[in-house]
Amino acid sequence: MIPQRFAALLESLDAYRVARHALLAVLGLPASNRDPLAELSEHLVHALLGGELAVSRVQAHWDLTLPDGDTVQVKYLANPTGIWVNEHAIRRHANVQHYALVIFEAFAVVGVLVLPTARLPAFHAALGKRHPRGEDELQFTQRNWQTVRADPGRFRALGMTVWLPSHSP
Repeated sequence: MIPQRFAALLESLDAYRVARHALLAVLGLPASNRDPLAELSEHLVHALLGGELAVSRVQAHWDLTLPDGDTVQVKYLANPTGIWVNEHAIRRHANVQHYALVIFEAFAVVGVLVLPTARLPAFHAALGKRHPRGEDELQFTQRNWQTVRADPGRFRALGMTVWLPSHSP
C-alpha cells in the first residue's frame, strides 16, 4: 500500500504534467525541461515587442532580437502576494541593449518592464537607489516595483516600457 502523502504527490505531479504540456503547446515547444516561467517570460516579451526569439533558448545574455537589431535579455522575478521574498539584480551586458523583467506574484503576471540598458543610471536615480555600480546594475526590490506601478508614466518618460495587466502595452 502506498502512503497517502506519496499518492497525493504523484497525483499532483500528474496534474502539473498535463498543465505543463498545455503551456508548452501554446508556446509552440514540443518539449522543454527549462523552468516554465523562464520559457513563458521570453514568449510574453516576444509577444509584446515582436522580433525574433534566439535560436538557442539557453544562450547567454540575450533572448530576443528586435526588428531594429537590438537585443533583449529576458528574466523574471517571482514572489508571493504580499511581502516579497525575492529581489532581482538587473545588470548591463555588452551588446545587449534592453533588459526585460516579467514580474509574477502568486504565479500571476503583474507586470512587464523593459529597460534600455544605457538608461540604467537614470532609473537608478529615479528610484532613489544608493547602491554602488548604478551605471551597470539596478537592484530591483518590491518597493521599486510599487514605485513604478504607482506612476508608470514617470518611468515611461525615462524610456522604460511598462506593461500592467489593466493597461494595454
